[in-house]
Amino acid sequence: MPTLGTVHVHVRAPGSGVPYRLLLVGLFLVLVALLQAGPADAADARAPALAVLLEDGAVLGAEQALALQREGRFRDLPAGVPKFGIGSRPVWIHLAVDHASSEPLPRQLLTGVPWVERLDVFVLQDGQVRSVQQAGDGDAALRGPMGSLGFAFDLSFAPGRSDVLIRAQTADPLVMPLRLLPLDEAIELQRRHDYGFGLLYGFLLALIAYNAMIFIGLRHRSHLDYVLYVGTFLLLSLAYSGHGIARLWPGQAGFQQYVILVLMVVLACMGLRFASGFLRLEQIAPRAVWGVRGFCLAALLAIGACTLFGLQSAAVFTAFVVVQVFSVLMCLIGVVGLRARQDGAPYFLAGAVSGMVGASVTAMAVWRGLPFTELTFHAAEFGFAVDGTILALALADRMRRIRVQQLQAEHLAALDPLTGLRNRRAFAEQAAPVWSTARRHGRPLSVIVLDLDHFKRINDSHGHSIGDAVLVAAARAIERDCRAGDIAARWGGEEFIVLMPETSGQQAWAMAERLLDSVRSIDLSLGGERLGVSASVGVAEWRGHDDLEELIREADAWMYASKRAGRDRVSGSPPAGDRAFAG
Repeated sequence: MPTLGTVHVHVRAPGSGVPYRLLLVGLFLVLVALLQAGPADAADARAPALAVLLEDGAVLGAEQALALQREGRFRDLPAGVPKFGIGSRPVWIHLAVDHASSEPLPRQLLTGVPWVERLDVFVLQDGQVRSVQQAGDGDAALRGPMGSLGFAFDLSFAPGRSDVLIRAQTADPLVMPLRLLPLDEAIELQRRHDYGFGLLYGFLLALIAYNAMIFIGLRHRSHLDYVLYVGTFLLLSLAYSGHGIARLWPGQAGFQQYVILVLMVVLACMGLRFASGFLRLEQIAPRAVWGVRGFCLAALLAIGACTLFGLQSAAVFTAFVVVQVFSVLMCLIGVVGLRARQDGAPYFLAGAVSGMVGASVTAMAVWRGLPFTELTFHAAEFGFAVDGTILALALADRMRRIRVQQLQAEHLAALDPLTGLRNRRAFAEQAAPVWSTARRHGRPLSVIVLDLDHFKRINDSHGHSIGDAVLVAAARAIERDCRAGDIAARWGGEEFIVLMPETSGQQAWAMAERLLDSVRSIDLSLGGERLGVSASVGVAEWRGHDDLEELIREADAWMYASKRAGRDRVSGSPPAGDRAFAG
């Protein structure tokens, strides 16, 4: 039946991949189009004076109804769109047309809403029926609706006074907007109507396609739930606006009587499924999950039973209640997520509120509580579009957060947790392309291996906390002295390594001495006395080594040579210049 639910949609974040500015522009265009494309407005100054009679008992004929009207049995309707509630008795509406010209007057009558089961339109002159037209969605033989404009009847009025009688019957909320327009105005209104819904459906399909592709690529459940949720609303809107029976299931009157009602309940279940998964309700409120599941199961069983046994009035009531409860539950789940500080909860709650407001406004507009205008009638669609956009923003923001967390995890996995330098694995990954480039183009490349002297003695004498402080201080010294392109890492224990592209052995030797001086200058005091720290350093330059490991082994060997020579010194291969070297 006719009330639209909510929709949700989370975007913001550079790098999220969602063109959020385009989403907001699209949403604005949808709003503008919907505001142009609705049914009759209560403020239409050209609306004819109407009178109404509720049929009581036997079905009246047109002549009988006209006689009752002339007897004053019809009551005048106030300005605005007449509404008669759910399960109303059949309604007769009368309007008079006075035509002074000698030529016939062509007009198009637009009346009703797409879910009216039967409409009979009679044109009478001099008390005699001149034409009869029938429409409605309750019988396959009847003419279907023209979308949310309701039903269209082409009328022609002879000179003089004509009486138009409209009989409307439906178990759904009976709303009777009415416009009697020249043909060119009716065509323009239909064009605007199609344009507005084209924008809405295009916008929703874009959101569906985008999130479907993300789900296919990443397999995140929330994106699939979003697709199901927005997709259900799209089907509901097609059914609710009359486009479904006009284009997708023409002639399926029995199906049309229940499809809107069933889709309203399915929408509620899909929305709650999305909410539970997106806000991780099972983790933050496990008892609430069972309540949500119980509500969905009860709603599906109730609407299924009503459909199976043909209880249309009960199905209408069930669908309306389910949608209203669903809107409240979505907001409550948003509040729970917000209190639990769940990512995306502010987005979700904002979307849920917009969806709830839109659904409630439309429900009250077609049932009772608010005037039926084009804005209130389309409030659910606009609320859903806002909700869906905000939820798309929420999903995009979550993607961004997940990506940031992944990058942070990758970054942390590449670092030594104590010193913050690269670990051995990260060094190997970053050194491989540098080695490949140097070897392929014959460019200079050198390696420094540095090992802290007597580190075990420091640990044994002063404790591991002091040893850790020495390692951290040495790492900071290496970081300060290294150039932008150098690759420094903690090689293991108290040993560090630096790979220097575009660096000759002589330049590397100079760098090694700077590193040694920096280590010597580490300022750590114990009991008022300075803790002396030194290192043994080895330098090796690439001279045709077969692989990087061989070059590192040579630098490591020179480091041990420094230790054998008394520690606290640099040793290197002959290409390091005319300096002394250990051999």
